[in-house]
Amino acid sequence: MDSRVIDAVRVILHRQLVVLACVALAGWVIFNWEVTRSILLGGAVAWIPNAYLAIKISRTSGNKPEQIVRGLYMGETVKFILTMALFVMVFQMPNILFLPLMIGFAAVLSVHWFALLLDKSYRL
Repeated sequence: MDSRVIDAVRVILHRQLVVLACVALAGWVIFNWEVTRSILLGGAVAWIPNAYLAIKISRTSGNKPEQIVRGLYMGETVKFILTMALFVMVFQMPNILFLPLMIGFAAVLSVHWFALLLDKSYRL
């Protein structure tokens, strides 16, 4: 895999963590620990599957195109299942606040949506 792609994915994952930390800090300063905890858990539900897929994609170097496509489909499937499993686990915890959970989840995903649009140095 092209090192520019791997670098871009690494930057996105780091930015997702920075955005999550900022949103969680704002939740802690403005509200309380329960809100912050829900924000962090929502962000983790988004970030962990993204990190898994990033690792899966980075290991496709040297594979045949068919293997790469099959690996991407499998990686996306596992990412989806992992996301659902993490949501189920989080909703089993006591005192989870739905709105802050979704704010943390959306904050992490929004970085993925906008990172390559805003940073011209990582355009492919």
